[in-house]
Amino acid sequence: MSTLEELFRFAAHLFWPRACPFCGALGESACVLCLLPCLEPPMPMDLGSLPLWSGGEHDGVLRELVLALKYGGDRSLGVAMGRALGRIFPRPDADLLVPVPLHRGSERAYNQSLALAAGAAREWGIPAKEGLVWSERREEQTSLGQEERKMMPRDVFSPVTKSVAGKRIVLVDDVATTGTTLERAAETVRRGGGVPVLGLSWTCAPRTKEGMRGVR
Repeated sequence: MSTLEELFRFAAHLFWPRACPFCGALGESACVLCLLPCLEPPMPMDLGSLPLWSGGEHDGVLRELVLALKYGGDRSLGVAMGRALGRIFPRPDADLLVPVPLHRGSERAYNQSLALAAGAAREWGIPAKEGLVWSERREEQTSLGQEERKMMPRDVFSPVTKSVAGKRIVLVDDVATTGTTLERAAETVRRGGGVPVLGLSWTCAPRTKEGMRGVR
């Protein structure tokens, strides 16, 4: 790391105190290089209508990082996590990374899935942009059981006007629990004239793996 980068990191720590939980580096919510060993081996899967690349099972340190991202108020952590995903997986043949949107009325200050998408975008050289919205106000998925999640209406999302038309889309979510959210998002992209080519998530719930094909 250059002297200028070290100075910037130190200055960032003075104004926004934080340190990498793995190596203690000042000014970093998490170092990308420190995150990489947590994602071995990565998990390519098949949701049925959409391939899914996930960093690992929703357990242990990966789960703790998701909770810190969702509730800790630090968007930069999500960017670092997204960059780590972008390094362990090859660049997909895609035009745009689109995050699963925040629920309507959410009290979170930022969309954690957009932060992940922004990080992966930096590594892959593919732009990230919010392209979907919830069609109606719904309970957050974390409050629903597995069967309730699977019953999600097919029109639960709507595309932002012409945002996905004619584009190959990677859909990004923080956690794939049943895969239903990503599948509904993929259906919405198709209705909007786009082509969903991949789902990307930080983690996948262990109980969900059994219902997916092609797990390695």
